[in-house]
This record gives sequence, structure tokens and C-alpha cells, in this order.
Amino acid sequence: MSKIPTDFKPATVKEKLPIDAHEVDEGLATVATRAGEKNADAETITPEQSHRVLCRIDLALMPMMCICVLLQFLDKTSLNYANLLGVQADLGLYGQQYSWLASIFYFGYLGASPIHGYFLQHVPLAPYVSINVILWGMILTLHAACKNYAGIVCVRFFLGVLEAGITPGFILLTGRFYRRQEQVTRTGIWFSMNGWAQILGGLIAYGLLSRTESTGGISRWKMLFLILGCITMFFGTCLLFFMPSSPATTRLLSPEERRIAVERIRDNKTGINNPHFKTSQLIESLKDVRLYLFALGVMAANISNGGVTNFGSTIISNFGFDKKRTALIGMSTGASEVVAVMLGITLAWLTKTRVIPGVFSFAVAIVGGIMMIALPASNKAGRMAGYAIVYFYPVASPFYYSWLSSCIGGASKKIVFNVFLQVGYCVGNIIGPQTYRASDAPNYLPAKAVLIAMFVVSATCLIGISLVHYFENRSRDQKQELGLDEPENVAFMDWTDREMRSFRYPY
Repeated sequence: MSKIPTDFKPATVKEKLPIDAHEVDEGLATVATRAGEKNADAETITPEQSHRVLCRIDLALMPMMCICVLLQFLDKTSLNYANLLGVQADLGLYGQQYSWLASIFYFGYLGASPIHGYFLQHVPLAPYVSINVILWGMILTLHAACKNYAGIVCVRFFLGVLEAGITPGFILLTGRFYRRQEQVTRTGIWFSMNGWAQILGGLIAYGLLSRTESTGGISRWKMLFLILGCITMFFGTCLLFFMPSSPATTRLLSPEERRIAVERIRDNKTGINNPHFKTSQLIESLKDVRLYLFALGVMAANISNGGVTNFGSTIISNFGFDKKRTALIGMSTGASEVVAVMLGITLAWLTKTRVIPGVFSFAVAIVGGIMMIALPASNKAGRMAGYAIVYFYPVASPFYYSWLSSCIGGASKKIVFNVFLQVGYCVGNIIGPQTYRASDAPNYLPAKAVLIAMFVVSATCLIGISLVHYFENRSRDQKQELGLDEPENVAFMDWTDREMRSFRYPY
């Protein structure tokens, strides 16, 4: 990457912007424009101004991200509830076919991840995410038209393709609008909607199970897909008109508020976005050991996730509960996840770390997995309690996500890390359902053993990333690398975290 000279000290707007706009972040235009105004340099942002803008951002962004994540998880795991409502019998599924239905979603997700990575950098983020939400809602309604295994395989694949852009989009969006410590809290809040989705999904399944087998000739599992699909399409249309893409361009803030919003994230040193892909940042990413730790850690966690989210109703029913009770009791795992995420956020705030609450959550989940295996079948309550606290493991995901948005500098490098994280997520979720073999029913002991082992692997990766950050920070501190020779607006120059020697890593 050709760097801006270190003596770059602009005084006017024209001088402030480099000749090659491909080199810099879109946030630079906002701070440069303001810097060129009379007496602008003397004006500082007060804590009151910063807090007011933060509240505006929260009100504009958080409800939309929370509802979208709730619908994403509910729609993605709708197959689990459809299983309770008779989809296997109606479509004549047998053997490992249901397991492959759970996995095929992630084949679509995997194939689409690099494509989404390209578009998330090159086009406005909010409209792109919104169109994907509308389209996946349409695909979800088409589930109701399936009459055989081939048909539902097809729609599950394309559902994965369209949902694949949401999580990386929200990781980028959170990094664009929030400061480092704020990212931990906000990512945890929108991620906790996965737990609320399980509670809502259990209520919907229970309500449909309480009705007669069909209404107007429509099977209950088909009603489920139609209801969720129509809600998703409506919400996606709302996103299209109201979701912001960047603090530098959003119409929900005044010009002065946009300047404050951009200045708030200056200390992140991760910028907003540069739509031009830089090969040098790709090469740097491939040489960064954290890229592989992120991918491996997320993959391991989601080998566990791929099984429990798609076989949750089967696991619970095998504890000896009927379908209605299974739907209601399944809500407890969602409540467990919500409580766990809130506890994790609190621990992160108290310890000012991500690794401590992340490892703690895996330790609790490991205890739950051991309870599921070790307790006798007669102890239904104990085994169900173990299954519920297994859902402490998702706490680590928002820490992986918030780490990604706060410890990676350079727009292209963030895209590369995001794609690798999503690849790990997909591979884990493809493998996960296959550990639940029909020959191991009803206890699935090998799958539960794999679940525990993967928690250990993912926790080890969290520790590994934290150690890399700790030793890199110590090395830069010992060398007194303070970045005094860096440009004034280096935070918006689209430099990577390796290139900015003043950058310090959160752990």
C-alpha cells in the first residue's frame, strides 16, 4: 500500500484529502470537511454531545438489528419446529435425510460468504442487507410448497445463500457506529436475540400443536413457514427505508451529528469503509495467525451449534416429553442463552476483557454436556438442566464478533477476516448435524462427546487470540511505538492494525 507522507498536516479541505481517494476511508471526508471550516479545530466534542449522538444511534440502529437477528435465527431454525409439526412424515424423510436438510442450509451459506464479502465492501450496506432479508422471506414461504425431499433441499440451500450476508453485515455495521467497549455491549444485545427467538419459536410451535392437524387443508408445518416468511418480507421492506449504512452518510443524523458520530470512533482506528479492495491487505491477513484462530474457534463452537439447534426438539423429546411439552421446555434453552449473554456482557464490563467471559461460558457449557451424558436416563430433570446450561456456549460468539470489529484495521482486511469467520461458521454447522447419526438414537452419546470436545477447542482459540494481542501490545509498548510520525487522520486512512504502530489490541 502506498502510504501518505508522515508530514501530512493539511489545513484546507482540498489539502486534507489525498490525491488518490482509493487509499483512504470514507470517514475522512467528514472529518476533513469540518477541519477546513473556520475555528473547527478549536472546537471539541463534549461528553454530552457524544452521549446524545450515541442515544440517537442506538434508537435508530439497535431495534432494527435486534429484530433482524431474531427473525434470522427463527427462520434458520424453523426446521427444528417443523420437525415437531410433522414435516418428516409428510415429506417421507428417512435415515440421514433430516440431518442433511440441516447441513444443506450451510452449504448455501458457505458458497455465498465470499460473494457477500465482496458486495458488503463495494455497495451501501443497509440496502444490500435489506434486499437479502426480503428475498429470504420469500424463500421461507416457498418451504410450504415443498412436496418431497428434493424440493425442501433446494429451498434450504437458497435460504442459506440469502441469510449468509446478515451476520458479517452487522459485525461491520457495529464497528462503524460504536466505540470498542460499546461494541461488546451492542453485539451482545443483538446476538442475544437468538435466545429470544428460541422462546418465541417454542410458543409458536406450541400454538400450532394446539390446533387441529390442518386448517383449510394446510398442514401445521406449512403454516409455520408461511407466517414466518410473510413477517420477514414485511420487516425487510422496513429495513430498506430506515436502516443506516454509515455514520458519515446516514440521513437519520444532522450534518453536525454525523461529524460527531465519525469523531467518536476515531480512537477505534478501524475506520468505516473503503470500497476498493487492496491485495496487500489480503496478503497481510493470510499471514496473520489470528485469521486461523478465529476460523477454527468459530468452526469448533458451531460443530456443537449445528447439532443442538437442529436436533434440539429430538434431544428434549428423548428425555421422555411429548411434543407439546417439548415445545414449551425447549424455550428454557432460549432463556438460558439470554441470561448467559447478559452475564457475559456484565463480566466483560467488569473485567474489561473478552477472553474471561468467553472461556467462562464454555466452562459452564462443558459442565452441562457432562450432565447430559453422565446422569441416568431416569433423571429427566437433571439431564434437561444440563442441556439448558449447554446454551451458555453462544456467549463466546458476540466476543468473537466484537473482537473482529475492534481489532482489525483496514477495510479489505476486515472483509477477509469476516469471510474466514463465516467459512468456519458454515463448516462447523455442516459437520454438526452429521454427528447425530440415526444409528446412535435415542441418546446420541458420540454427538454429545463431540460437543464437549469442541467447546474445549473453541475456548483454547479464544485464549490464543488473547495471548497474541497481549504479547503484541507488550512488544509495541517496549519499543515505545506511539505512532508520533503517523498522519493526523491515520484512523481514516484505511491502514491496517499492523501498519498503525500506535494501534493497541483489546483482549
